[in-house]
Amino acid sequence: MSDVIIPSRARKTQPTLYDVSRLSGVSSATVSRVFNDTARVSDDVKKRVLDAAKQLAYEPSHAARALAGRKTLTLGAIFPEIASGFYADVLAGIDEVAAERGFDVLASFVGKRRNRADLVKRLLRQGRVDALLLLNLDDSADLAPGSIDQLPIVLIDREISGSTLPVIGMDNVGGAEAMIEHLFEQGHRRIAMLTGPKGNYDSEQRMLGCRNAFARLGLSMDERLMWEGAYTIASGVRAARDFLESKMPLPDAIFCFNDAMAIGMLGELQRSGIIVPRDVALAGYDNVEAAAHLSLTSVAGPMRLMGQVAARRAIDLITQDERPAGDRLQVRLVVRESSAGKDRSPK
Repeated sequence: MSDVIIPSRARKTQPTLYDVSRLSGVSSATVSRVFNDTARVSDDVKKRVLDAAKQLAYEPSHAARALAGRKTLTLGAIFPEIASGFYADVLAGIDEVAAERGFDVLASFVGKRRNRADLVKRLLRQGRVDALLLLNLDDSADLAPGSIDQLPIVLIDREISGSTLPVIGMDNVGGAEAMIEHLFEQGHRRIAMLTGPKGNYDSEQRMLGCRNAFARLGLSMDERLMWEGAYTIASGVRAARDFLESKMPLPDAIFCFNDAMAIGMLGELQRSGIIVPRDVALAGYDNVEAAAHLSLTSVAGPMRLMGQVAARRAIDLITQDERPAGDRLQVRLVVRESSAGKDRSPK
């Protein structure tokens, strides 16, 4: 697997809208409103923006001029939940690009009690956003009828069968394949898997990668070593308890489909006197910050970059006639002590 490299910000040869924002002391969205005349801005603020632009020799971009007639200069981002480092990183990437391009971000977290299709319909009816970024849809039912024709939409980390919407995702199949191959190289043959919820797109893609790797390596899948989790620390704890109560022999390794479950699994194993990796190897997915502190082998996904690319695609849909393509971003295996083989040192 190749690394995802986010290049450092190139030296600016031309002043940007963000430069005007900093010099004038107003938000980048306000600067855009001044140049596009899309909302009421006080004479004092307008003068500060125009003076800053003149001082910097700033010329509004073609994209900015194409926004004339838009009313909100706002991207809508709808997420399943807020209590996730994964989603927070994606949102940070969206917000970064939006600020650079003069947009605000209206983020909404659906949770278990809200209907996403109803939320999409309300945003369309109220005219509060110029485009929607939808992360990890459950299925096409999450899209309000007719919404595709009314508003530019970009899907993040989820494909919908038969849909022509651009999708920005990461290579979950390849990431899972790389993890199984790594565990195999460490000498592990009985590999257990703690998956995500049934029907979850990421989990299905990672399971497909596992099946591909198992078949290629000549390994057999033991259904007794395949457990379903909920992408939470608590579900990792429960899975560990349930397995230990079953009195089955420990597998050689356990691959959790995200780091939160791996962290829960690790804690419960340790409380039961089982040492990782001496007694069983352990690995996760997403490479959250805690993974490094716990020496947890994981797969690093480009969450922030996904958000950045998705925001750029959404703005392109607003400002251009052409429909931008989707993109599948590469992931990276991060090897640490938790996946060590029989000699107890990861290779």
